[in-house]
Amino acid sequence: MILPDYISPIVGCRTWLWDNVGLRSLCGERWHPGRVLVARCRAAAVVGTIAGRAEGDDVHDAPQPNCTCGVYASKSFEHLHTTKYARCGLYGEVNLWGTVVEHEQGWRTQFAYPKSLYLPSDTLPHSSAPIQDRLRGLIAYGVNIFVGDDTRNIPLWTKDSGLNSAGLDHLIEIGKEHCDRPQSHQILKKGDRPPGGARPRDSDGSSTLTADGCKPWF
Repeated sequence: MILPDYISPIVGCRTWLWDNVGLRSLCGERWHPGRVLVARCRAAAVVGTIAGRAEGDDVHDAPQPNCTCGVYASKSFEHLHTTKYARCGLYGEVNLWGTVVEHEQGWRTQFAYPKSLYLPSDTLPHSSAPIQDRLRGLIAYGVNIFVGDDTRNIPLWTKDSGLNSAGLDHLIEIGKEHCDRPQSHQILKKGDRPPGGARPRDSDGSSTLTADGCKPWF
């Protein structure tokens, strides 16, 4: 997503849910790769319906100062962490423009698109297929992606150079640490079942899962 030259966006911070398709707001709104998210007012429509008026009678352009509509973003990562929103998924920077309503700790805006994404280690899947599918979904947004923990952020994918070896090595290390935990790791023997049900098998019929359901992907 390339912003028009005449736009100087506000850069905010926010949290997203993510899956194989890509990003979603915490309320479930889908963010499509390469497409600007345009705010719509649903609050006014709901109020109109409750009051007995036809849905849509009170709909207005979003955001408005006297409403709750708009695309939300915080002014800092610190605020995301102190409010615990950073624990809800992945977080990152977001470009904001159009009509803007400013609040003490953030903004509500008319238009938005991700600027950069940060993947906390504890939100990453620990097997190959899920992480590969999810990364493909994120790369489609064309923004820089980092992976790390509370002490560092390592480039995983950048617009200029693509996948970064340091970030991939970090993912491999995370997978190893998860599958090598002695308290839960053991090789399944004949008749063993992982917690929660039947033993998944590879295409050749053999099981390579550990007792905690982890299939190494490194």
